[in-house]
Amino acid sequence: MKNDFRRKSLFLSILIISCFTAAKLQADDTHYKNMLLGERAATMGGTYVAISDDSTGCYYNPAGIAYAVGDSLSGSGNVMHKMKTVYSETIGTEDWIRESEALVPNYFGVLKKYKSYSFCFSYVVPEAFIEHQDLVFDNPLSTVNKYYQSLHSEDITYLMGPSGAVRIGDSFSIGLTLYYHYRSFMRQQHYFLEETDGSYEVFYESKKQREDGVMPKIGMQWSPWSLLTVGMALDQTFLINAPSQGDLSYHIADNTTSTASQSTTMTRTKSEVKRKLPTHLAFGVAYFPTPSQLYTVDLDYYQAQEKGRADIMNYSGGTEYYLNPTNAVRFGLFTNYTNLPNTDSSTVSPYEYIDILGASLGYTSYSSSSSITLGAIYTYGSGKAWLYSGESKYTSRNMKRDSLTLLFSASSSL
Repeated sequence: MKNDFRRKSLFLSILIISCFTAAKLQADDTHYKNMLLGERAATMGGTYVAISDDSTGCYYNPAGIAYAVGDSLSGSGNVMHKMKTVYSETIGTEDWIRESEALVPNYFGVLKKYKSYSFCFSYVVPEAFIEHQDLVFDNPLSTVNKYYQSLHSEDITYLMGPSGAVRIGDSFSIGLTLYYHYRSFMRQQHYFLEETDGSYEVFYESKKQREDGVMPKIGMQWSPWSLLTVGMALDQTFLINAPSQGDLSYHIADNTTSTASQSTTMTRTKSEVKRKLPTHLAFGVAYFPTPSQLYTVDLDYYQAQEKGRADIMNYSGGTEYYLNPTNAVRFGLFTNYTNLPNTDSSTVSPYEYIDILGASLGYTSYSSSSSITLGAIYTYGSGKAWLYSGESKYTSRNMKRDSLTLLFSASSSL
């Protein structure tokens, strides 16, 4: 009987570690639209391919900066970005709740015009995932006194580089951005499990990784008539190197027999494996029925380059309305679909399948030479999670995820 209890307690510890493995304690690489950037763009659901007429266009569609009104300096940041993921009845009958927060400046750009040319330099943070958790479970099983787990993880991607665009006639433009891609990832986690007979387990893992690469983006815009603009942009990130190192130690003290025993395992792994990031093709249309109003829609197609990923299409739409020359309001809707294939009887865990929907809104106050924007973005999704490592027969768990972002942006003419 005692050995049965022992196996149950070990199952508990393995289970929770499997949950950590399944959740991939890093930025969400199964979705592509996790953070919206910029002043106008973010508050219209990230729908900006057919507009992009400020420095934010360096990221969305560099061809659009050819239509910028003048030289400018702009920046935006997430005053608050909070995300919460709930896995139902994961630890016994208890839900497992993961929360992350990030307070980062996610965009900065300076734009300069010269005749029919426009030049820009921009700094972008398209992904930022920061999580710190310390959880204690008292008596989760009859033979377990305490289970403690601690997690600290940061995963941030940076893009920075120049852009250029040129107007060809009155209705057509082309543009190019060349970003340097840098990603920094670190994770530290450990757990401690104490059983009623005095046995205990201690697990510690750390991992760090960096990525260096380039992301070229080419774009075009065309206005077939004064009330309509069409835009298109193409990009892909190519990694140059991606060194990583992982350290793991596991110590167990077993008091289930008359003779106590202890064992310790320590390993170190290194890797140079590089991810293959998708090809991204964006298409947008903007309609300007009046000088004070616009409607715009975007289609974002991602062609997977890695095995086990699916091609997806995201949709977004937004509107902007000027209450008067110095005040404007915006609203947008967008999808953030998973790039994982649909699950079937052959699906092997760990695996998460969740599609996300989002909405954004914002308000901008303009003066003769500057503007200030306040906005909010909310996302929600529900799906299924297969948390137990290596097997497809375990029952899936319901999961849901929501996030709230408050943003602040400012720009000024130079």
